[in-house]
Amino acid sequence: MAEETKKKTSTTKKTTKPKTSDSEAKVVKETKTVKKEKEVVEAGPKLTQEEILNIISDDEEDNESSKYIELIEVKSQNQSNVVAEVVDNETSSVLKELKKKTIANKDNGQTISSEELDKQQFVDSNELYKGVERFLDTDLTVGLTTEQVNQRISEGLTNKNDNDQGKSYLKIVLTNIFTFFNILYFIITVILIWVGEADQLIFLAVVIPNIVIGLVQEINSKRTVDKLKLMSAPVAIVIRNGEKLEIPVNDVVLDDIIMYTSGKQICADSIVLDGVMEVNEALLTGEADAINKTHGSTLMGGSFVSSGTCVARVDKVGKDCYISKMSNEAKKYNMPKSELLKTLNGVIRIISIILVPMGILYMVSRPDFNFVSGFNFESIKANILSLKSYISEIAYIILAMIPAGLYLLTSVALGVGVMRLARNKTLVQQLYCIEMLARVNVLCLDKTGTITDGTMRVCDCVEINNHTDYTIREIVGSMMYAFKETNMTSEALIRYFDKNNVLQAKEVIPFSSKRKFSAVTFENDGTFIIGAPDFVIKNNYDKIASKVTRFANQGCRVLVLGHIDGSIKNDELPKTVKPVSLIVIQDHIREDAIDTISFFKQNGVMVKVISGDNPETVSKIADRVGIENADRFINLNGLSDEEVKDAVFDYTIFGRVSPSQKKLIVQTLKENGKIVAMTGDGVNDIPALKEADCSIAMASGSEATRYVSHLVLMDSNFSSMPKVVNEGRRVINNIQKASSLYLSKNLFAFLIAIMYIIVGFISKDKLDAIWAFNNGFPFKPRNLFLIETIILGVGTFCLSIQPNRDIVKGKFIKNVVREILPGALTILLFQLILFFTQMIRFKGDYSFLALAYSPDQIVFSTISAIITTVIMLYVFYKACKPFNWYRKIVFSIVFVIIILMFTIPNLRSLILLDFTYFSITEWLLMIILLFAISPVVRLVRMLLVYLRLIPDNDDIIKIK
Repeated sequence: MAEETKKKTSTTKKTTKPKTSDSEAKVVKETKTVKKEKEVVEAGPKLTQEEILNIISDDEEDNESSKYIELIEVKSQNQSNVVAEVVDNETSSVLKELKKKTIANKDNGQTISSEELDKQQFVDSNELYKGVERFLDTDLTVGLTTEQVNQRISEGLTNKNDNDQGKSYLKIVLTNIFTFFNILYFIITVILIWVGEADQLIFLAVVIPNIVIGLVQEINSKRTVDKLKLMSAPVAIVIRNGEKLEIPVNDVVLDDIIMYTSGKQICADSIVLDGVMEVNEALLTGEADAINKTHGSTLMGGSFVSSGTCVARVDKVGKDCYISKMSNEAKKYNMPKSELLKTLNGVIRIISIILVPMGILYMVSRPDFNFVSGFNFESIKANILSLKSYISEIAYIILAMIPAGLYLLTSVALGVGVMRLARNKTLVQQLYCIEMLARVNVLCLDKTGTITDGTMRVCDCVEINNHTDYTIREIVGSMMYAFKETNMTSEALIRYFDKNNVLQAKEVIPFSSKRKFSAVTFENDGTFIIGAPDFVIKNNYDKIASKVTRFANQGCRVLVLGHIDGSIKNDELPKTVKPVSLIVIQDHIREDAIDTISFFKQNGVMVKVISGDNPETVSKIADRVGIENADRFINLNGLSDEEVKDAVFDYTIFGRVSPSQKKLIVQTLKENGKIVAMTGDGVNDIPALKEADCSIAMASGSEATRYVSHLVLMDSNFSSMPKVVNEGRRVINNIQKASSLYLSKNLFAFLIAIMYIIVGFISKDKLDAIWAFNNGFPFKPRNLFLIETIILGVGTFCLSIQPNRDIVKGKFIKNVVREILPGALTILLFQLILFFTQMIRFKGDYSFLALAYSPDQIVFSTISAIITTVIMLYVFYKACKPFNWYRKIVFSIVFVIIILMFTIPNLRSLILLDFTYFSITEWLLMIILLFAISPVVRLVRMLLVYLRLIPDNDDIIKIK
């Protein structure tokens, strides 16, 4: 009968095709090839929505779904000889028979059809979709037709969720243009035009390119990420027009017939129509225990399949799913706790709060301020002129305090990092996770798929006591034939033992990481179990322990084939399982694993291996790739949570670990101040991945694992990890250096504004006294042009894209404050020196007359601008250390440009530097102050260290 069925299937494959239009047939044909997949990726955003919607796959290598249909075929061979005529190469007649099944109603003992049960289950969704035609009587072997799918699309009943798409291009444009600081720039621009100082709008030469660069960078990043997302996007296997199609989950429609296999994430609320599987709903409910789902059970979108396979009907789609109503974040990755983002937002928030009060205080503090008290009809003109003067000075202060370039620089640096990682086949699902990866000091690995490449081979089979009438090959081959799905282990067993149907399967228990075994109950032959020896064999384990240990010491995985006479109840193995044979499996270690582990060792990253395998086996493999303290291993089977926590820092290798214990290990590390990265590829890794500071998934792993991770290694290559870590370090270290420059400018502007507010209040009633000199904010926007464009613009941008593999140390804000305080306080100190110098008298005359009384304070502002620019250049010089050829070139270019701007008259006039009124005393003063900059900065730094306001460093040691 089986041969006859296979023959008919084979004939069907060659002769039968569904009736489709020419365009549909073309799409189906194209999506069968890898070439089409590459074309889709390259096309990216050029694809229309309709083209993307019709990207489907009938790949003959879809083993999991094909094996499931093959299994259903076996189940129904005794019921029907008819083979469904569908394109599926492994199509069976059972999908037709599903509708004819009956089940027992546990409530009243009556028997009802599955169709009637389906209608009962759809009561809630019918209420939700009132007036919508439902397709509840769809033949499961045919599924929805093209007309029905098009009807659903026209009704908007697809599974598309806009929250999954990231920023749209319109949103990118709007968020880059309408920022708080850009709106502030616009207001200041209007004000300066109103007060007649349009010549000060030179700052727009910085603002406009910043906006353009931000737009271009974010759009390019989106395009790059979208292309990678297209490659890694979750897909669903649906039955339509009698075909098994693989389509994007967004294209699933209401009432679609959908197939779920192990490792898949449930893409929409569904009702199980056939099959049995275990579903983990931890992402929704927080409960880690797998839940059995059988005919009639509800599947909630956002949960994932731990084991088993089923056919279901989509009950709710898109925003109507449980997951969408509860929280879209539950089915995504956790947002990384970015210190960088927190600091930047904090800085912007503080500056935003103090800008307006600062402006008001400055205006009120002016000695000649009388706008309110002196306002009357006759003096309107005078008051307006006075108001214009105050407002323009306030505008200058606000411009000096805005750190908008810092935010842009951070976005550009992170965006460049995303694109660089994309070129290295790494998908970044959240921008700021790059920072967390750079700070990682503990890396938790799962052995399979990371240290090993996931491929396995059976290298030995040792018979213990085969008391049955069948050979080991017949037993294992029949078990492999019975399983609906495969994994790396079962594929290795199939290659060694092959498949056969000598024994007729009655009940199947698929493998799960919690059980650590899989089992098949056969007609009249009891139950055979394959799994971890110490989990399967309990009473008789001592008989095989020495053999298991011997193979484990060779770095091999050991499985036991056990047998019991009856069946397994409630997934609990009896203690009387008899060992039949040991199956020895060898993992293939990645060729580059040694170099990758060596990188982490050299960079001070602690590596811990967390595996479900025998700890001795994992220990030997870890030792072969050079993991430190690989001989310190522990078996976590049966340990309490407290015992697991106590073992975290005492051991390097953890074996027989359950998914909840993996999560507990990560939690314990984090509670002790560690920054943890976790790699994984299976559904058993998901709880730990969700808990880790930075989660990394292999693209070859389960779909659900990719969905919850911050990073996805698209080539599933563990050797990509050093590149990813180095990129994170480059971004964070360079942003840290650049931030010290930006915030130095903001801080000195704030301090000088405070200084002149104090001066203004003191001199209010002393207009004829010593406070009547230059007592206002000394900088106009053009004075700070060199700092804004050359040092902060060109200089910091060049620093932000340079290679930097230094280990990230300390807190971001502390590191930045340590760098900005010396420079900012030095500028304030020199401003105080200039302020009091203008008052020095010698024999009754002012020694620095031009400094005190030049027109428009031109001498005072020129010296102030030059001194401040040179101090910022010195801060930039410190940020470039240690010098390499790249930083030498960058610093030299910045230095030369500044010198040219100082010395060439036409260029000098652009930044309002004028030496016309300088006398010999002003020249000598400026030269002395310039030579004093370096020692004063160092002295200020030393004083700050002495006061414990900043930590010690090499400069202080040298001075001491």
